[in-house]
Amino acid sequence: MKTAAFIYVLSDGEQQNLPTEEFSNEDMLNYLLDHQFLLQIDWKGESYLNEIGSFLQQRAIAFKTEATFDFTAAYKMANDQAVTPGDFIPALLKALNHELKNKGLEIVQLDLSNDSYYIGVMEKSKQIKKASDEFWRFKPWGSQTGEVLYTVYCSCGSMNVWQLKMGESLSDDSCQECGTVIFDSEGNSIFKVSKDYI
Repeated sequence: MKTAAFIYVLSDGEQQNLPTEEFSNEDMLNYLLDHQFLLQIDWKGESYLNEIGSFLQQRAIAFKTEATFDFTAAYKMANDQAVTPGDFIPALLKALNHELKNKGLEIVQLDLSNDSYYIGVMEKSKQIKKASDEFWRFKPWGSQTGEVLYTVYCSCGSMNVWQLKMGESLSDDSCQECGTVIFDSEGNSIFKVSKDYI
């Protein structure tokens, strides 16, 4: 069975070895994750040291057997740039993607509209076409959607996230956990506001 999902994250040989039975989208996602064709990463960070780097190295070899990497500099750069817990993964993926592109590969992200990152690797020469199936929304890592992700850590420790179109402003909004005002009626906040352009 072939759908838009597999065109990007599986090599030709891997596509030919897919099970032939029909899967639901959720079951297929689990299949891709279980067989390490995709990696799910929590926004807070890696589950173990070099988790993303090891995954990307393994997937790079599936496409190009000669593709080997030393991601030490990318990890150092991401650690240096990470100010808040949510900064590390985007900084790391940006640095790792730069390394992959030098070998004709790139990171793609499956957008499932939650706070996890679902990443895979594809050949840079292939173009992602808009999938007709809304579940399988792949995009190259770092491609811009024209939206801004606002992240604020409340004094209660809760992380609050808003995703708005560029130019839209936040006002009259409170912490979802404790009710503390995060943005006043003028859109000002007493908290540090992190903005990521996505």
